[in-house]
Formats: sequence, C-alpha cells, structure tokens
Amino acid sequence: MHPPSWAVAAGTRLDLDAFGAEFSRAWARLESRFLKVEAWQSYRESADNESQHAFEAGDEHRAGELLRLEAEADGPLYADVRSRGLDFARIRIVRPPLTPHLRYEVISYRIRAEMGESIEVVEVARDVTLPDEHRFDFLLFDRDRALVHDYGQDAVGDQVGGWLVRNAEAVRRLESLALGLRAQAQPLNRFLTNAGI
Repeated sequence: MHPPSWAVAAGTRLDLDAFGAEFSRAWARLESRFLKVEAWQSYRESADNESQHAFEAGDEHRAGELLRLEAEADGPLYADVRSRGLDFARIRIVRPPLTPHLRYEVISYRIRAEMGESIEVVEVARDVTLPDEHRFDFLLFDRDRALVHDYGQDAVGDQVGGWLVRNAEAVRRLESLALGLRAQAQPLNRFLTNAGI
C-alpha cells in the first residue's frame, strides 16, 4: 500500500539509497524533535539479517545477542540524542495478536529501551487494517520535513524507497497524525505488562 496522496503528492520521490542519504541530511539539521511512526505488522529485513534468521530458526537467545550488537552499533546516535537534548520517540502501532515479526521486534525494543530510546505503543483493534490512510510509516524531523516510506505494491514490508516531504501543509498534517497517535500511546513496558509479554 502506498501512503495517501496528500502526504506525498508534493514530495520528492526517492530510491532506497537516496532515502538513506536524505535521512542523514535531515538528522544533521535536526534541532529539537524526531518522531518515527511505524504501522506495518511485518517487515522483510535484508537477506543477510542474522538476528532475524536466528529468531525464525527458534533461537531467541541468539537473536537477542545479535540484536544487542545491532543496537550497540547505534550507540553514537543515542549519545547524540542525549547530548543535543532531542525529543526522540518511536511510535509503534500494534494490532493484536502480535505477528512473529513483532515478537522479534519486541526483543529489539526491550534492548533499545534499556539504551534510552523512547518507544511508545499504540494498540488498535484486531479488525483494523494496517497500514491505512491515517496510520502508515514516516519520519518527522522537527516541523519542517518528513520522510515517508514506500513499501511498494507487494504488501510484504520490503522498503523500496520513499518521499522527501517539505510541503508545509503536508508536514503539518503528518505532525498532527504523529502527535495524535502519541497522545494515545503507552510506554513500551506498560504495553508489555498489560499484554502479558
């Protein structure tokens, strides 16, 4: 599913490499807030993702070890967030029951929360289709730009690129969506406790 046209019509289409480059540029300009909204219930990781392979093979301990190494590689990013006093949050939309991929992500989220990442969970009803017009993946940098993910038409969660959005009205609407979701969210640990995970 492509994101809604209002979000990307005035944006610049990017392939996956350009998406990563724009992320780096936007991060360097970041002044106060970064919000990451995630709605897909399953993503296809890269073919060489050892932690996901270990999880899929039933070795959750090994998957956890590898996920910790991946998270530790992001240590400089977390240090940058702390030193700059940034509001940095992952807003994760979850539809029960958890997919195998989300169970894998929970291992990563626990590790990243220990490292200081704010992970906020929005639980939706079982009959909600995700992503939809109001819940889709995007990154919001301050109040002036966003990166909206494109997972193509195959609906398997394999990112193929995205859009750089700088149009003021589109960014304002994305901010409103993110803040509305954030207002409904609960901290990761509370979600896990309430869900009995």
